[in-house]
Amino acid sequence: MTPEQQKLIQQLLHLGDVKVFNRKKETIVQAITAMDLVSLELILDENLTCQDATKEIFLNKLNEIFDEVKKSKDTLQSYSGKCGSKDCSNHNKNGMLFCGRNSGKHFNLIIEEDDNENVKDLYYCNVFKCNFEDKVNKKGKPLKILIYEDEKANFNPSSHYNYINATSLKAISDLSNFKYETISKNELLDWLQEYFDFYGSKPIFDFRYKNEHNFYKIYRRAVDLKKYLTLDEDCAKAMRLYDTLLEENEMNLLKWLAEHEHLKDELMLLCPDFVDENTDRLQKVIVNQELNISIDVVYLKNCIRFQNTIDRHYYVMFNKFKVTIEGEENFSPFDDDIEKHISLKYHLEQRNVFVNEINYKTKLEKNSFLYGNDDFGFLEKGLN
Repeated sequence: MTPEQQKLIQQLLHLGDVKVFNRKKETIVQAITAMDLVSLELILDENLTCQDATKEIFLNKLNEIFDEVKKSKDTLQSYSGKCGSKDCSNHNKNGMLFCGRNSGKHFNLIIEEDDNENVKDLYYCNVFKCNFEDKVNKKGKPLKILIYEDEKANFNPSSHYNYINATSLKAISDLSNFKYETISKNELLDWLQEYFDFYGSKPIFDFRYKNEHNFYKIYRRAVDLKKYLTLDEDCAKAMRLYDTLLEENEMNLLKWLAEHEHLKDELMLLCPDFVDENTDRLQKVIVNQELNISIDVVYLKNCIRFQNTIDRHYYVMFNKFKVTIEGEENFSPFDDDIEKHISLKYHLEQRNVFVNEINYKTKLEKNSFLYGNDDFGFLEKGLN
């Protein structure tokens, strides 16, 4: 126990030989601001439910937030505020905003007091008002305290809940057989297929149970990876074609880029999601505290090579052949026709260059007696 914790605990005990914990708001705020879990365990009443959860569960949630703040080597400061939702029964109830001095990571708690000014409840507020713009770094991460239904003190499990919870745990357990190991493509696809119907029955946003939500996050991550595993064969075909083309022929490159730009768009999030840019090694398939599973980068080697290749050429050609579009300074990313304006194929067509009318010039043709003989139907349209 640190000297600061000892000092705080001494402040909690008074009234001569009788030990009485000071459960006033300012004492609890001081302990939270100091991220002092030891003192909070002593301060909070064992029978107190916080956000409808037991003291133990609530403190575990709070400690996860403390760990997140400490990762940034940050400290907390606190500010008074209140619930700002007019549709909430807690409207105008007082609370505190806790904010990282440097990172801007922040969370809040409504703090209710009884007639003796002792704290009787703590809970997170979704619409907390505290001169927010002035107190929090706008880029700071909000840290929410989420209590699931099955973590609440008065939760009474039903048969439907037992099914959802048991299936979620089994799915996670099945995948956990590969913990700290490399899973194969087929093993991952088999797991996805086995729990496909169960996943499809889950809500998208309203998760009531802890293990149900955990399963959904793991499955969703694996679904994202499946997309890239499926695209790898398309990338392989694209690269086999690319390898046959004459490198010095610009029309070849324009046609290949325009015909494969849809594949480029589908792979846009591949590297940030899964590939370590420093090692070209695939990151973990599932990233959470329980599982540590990776898949061999060989299953995505064609995706990675295709992405590196098209990124090297696409934007150079796009900037070279881009046409000026009237009113483009007013375009919004949400406009219905925005896709055509960021398409190389679209800009080529504005220059009367239609990729479907261009024939590839290949390395094989260069060694053929027909190479360069346009009488045999090879068409290359010039650029205006």
